Amino acid sequence: MSLGPIPYFDPPAWRPDLPVLGPTPLGIFGPIVVIGVLIGMQICLKHAARRDLDEGVARDHLFWTLIFGFVISHWISVIFYFPERIQENPWVLLQVWNGLSSVGGFFGAFVGMLWFAKKHKQPMLVFADMNIYGLVTGMIFGRLSCALVHDHPGKIVEAVTPLAVGPWPCRCPEGGRRLSSCCVEGTGIFRYDLGLVEFSALLVLGALLYGWYGRTLRPHGRITGFVATCYGTIRFGLDFFRETTAGNGVSTPDLRYFGLTIAQYFSVAFFLAGIYLLVRKPRPHDDDYAKESDYQAKAKAKAEAEVAEDPASSENTPAP
Repeated sequence: MSLGPIPYFDPPAWRPDLPVLGPTPLGIFGPIVVIGVLIGMQICLKHAARRDLDEGVARDHLFWTLIFGFVISHWISVIFYFPERIQENPWVLLQVWNGLSSVGGFFGAFVGMLWFAKKHKQPMLVFADMNIYGLVTGMIFGRLSCALVHDHPGKIVEAVTPLAVGPWPCRCPEGGRRLSSCCVEGTGIFRYDLGLVEFSALLVLGALLYGWYGRTLRPHGRITGFVATCYGTIRFGLDFFRETTAGNGVSTPDLRYFGLTIAQYFSVAFFLAGIYLLVRKPRPHDDDYAKESDYQAKAKAKAEAEVAEDPASSENTPAP
């Protein structure tokens, strides 16, 4: 039984006339990504509680990891995939919403974790494992967004190919994007939608993480190693299926360096780092992180000391 073709769905977009901003295009990509980030943060904090990680420190860490992740993700997207945009408008480097790279997000999160760990003198692996839960969740929602807006076109295939999506939009001579309106009838383009393919792969990875590997408290770094190894393998293979020629719905194919995309080089690094974390032996300082139980104990001791110094203060409680 063939799984293709999957109908090409063009999601609705709105262009409301907003105060100050004027007519502004609004799509479904951003809201879905935001939902993924918010859910991912809650999953991170749930894991932090399992590890007795100080909640305040965990929240601060998540904030800075997200900042580094989104900014560096955008820079890698623009610099390595669309450098012509910088020549057209250098301010694009500050427009974080204008293009993101998933592997850049991984790398940015790593930079953020490293900066936070050094600044606050914390071991990094416990934070890495916390982040990876939220990162997988965010990636699932992010790739769902990519699948809906079709921003990762793959190679052209026959319509009967499993997971083929189409008919894909043509670039019409008069301009604009239309669903095969300028193609000869019967010659509609079908191709892999790599956003959809990666979304499907991430669903499987998420199920393995949440339903099996991540259910047990493992040595620090193991969860990160598991995900990095799996995702590095997945992403390295998927990029061989990207469209490499302009036209037929793809105006600017991803740049390649010595035959590979920048994402594939990052994927190799992720895979090697993941293998290292899977075989790395635990070290005593891995557990030297700020713990919620220590924070609560200090807060309780401080309150008791204040009461001991001024017993009357404990009696100033309003009557019910």
